Amino acid sequence: MTTSIAQTRQQLSAIIEAAQHAPQVITKHNAPVAVLVSAEYFNACTAPPPPVSTRLYDRLQALRAQHVPTDNAGLEAVDAPKKSWKRNNPFADGTA
Repeated sequence: MTTSIAQTRQQLSAIIEAAQHAPQVITKHNAPVAVLVSAEYFNACTAPPPPVSTRLYDRLQALRAQHVPTDNAGLEAVDAPKKSWKRNNPFADGTA
C-alpha cells in the first residue's frame, strides 16, 4: 500500500496495523521516501555483521589460511641461514 506523508500523519495507527501484514510505502510528491515494516520483518532482514578480529596478527593468519600455496615453485629452500653478509675483518691478524 502506498500513502502520502499527509495521509500517514492522519492515519498513523491504521498504517502501522497494515504494516504488520505488508510493507507500507510512504511518498512525498509521488516519490517514495520511506517504507514502514513490522519489527518482526525488520529483524528478520537485518542480520548482525560477522565478528571481525581486531588484531592484525589474527587477520593475517586468517588470510594465510585462506591462501595456502599449492606448491613451492619459485621458493628457495631455506636449510641454514646465509652468512654471506659477514665479511672477513681486514684488520684482524688471524691469531685471535
